[in-house]
Amino acid sequence: MGATSSPVHATDSPRTMQNYARLAFAALLAWLAWSAFHDADGYVPLLSEIDLAIHEFGHMLFMPFGIPFLGRTMVILGGSLTQVVFPLLFFVYFLRKRDDSPRRDVFAAMVCLWWSAINLMDVAIYCADSRAGELMLLDGLTGKESDGHDWNNLLTRWGLLEHDTVIARWMRAIAALVCVASIVVAFWSARQLPSEQPVEAGALI
Repeated sequence: MGATSSPVHATDSPRTMQNYARLAFAALLAWLAWSAFHDADGYVPLLSEIDLAIHEFGHMLFMPFGIPFLGRTMVILGGSLTQVVFPLLFFVYFLRKRDDSPRRDVFAAMVCLWWSAINLMDVAIYCADSRAGELMLLDGLTGKESDGHDWNNLLTRWGLLEHDTVIARWMRAIAALVCVASIVVAFWSARQLPSEQPVEAGALI
């Protein structure tokens, strides 16, 4: 049998299948965002439970060994702050051009930015509840029944409690804008085909 060779391009099936998979995932993110922003609790299956764990870890992060090394305010704020910032660490990581990679992974970065926006929306819901105190907290009590409502405590300390819903609306608006932007760029990135690099196929016997 004679040997034949033909150029194999990056646009062949394995790469295009990855593009289709990413487009489908971006569509899923859009649907989840739409559902979360129209849900009173901003719930996203599985992700909300993970975010709650990150939130609680954030409190402990600013109080290692029971010592509030940056003050009590940062211990309270640490939960919401860590919840929003944690995905941004991965956002920065994927946007960095690494020596072992020919290009930045913009799609992965946008997924992380979307995650951060969803978390900011969740924080906005918590903030908006500062005076109402209707949300159920981890101790099984509502904000009215417990003194552990982060944003009630924060805004009271800052003298901004009467502006809780206004602050929350700004948070929500920023979250919505970032969320939409991340999804749009994710769709754009998913449609981009890697630069073609011809490769000679092996001999066929």
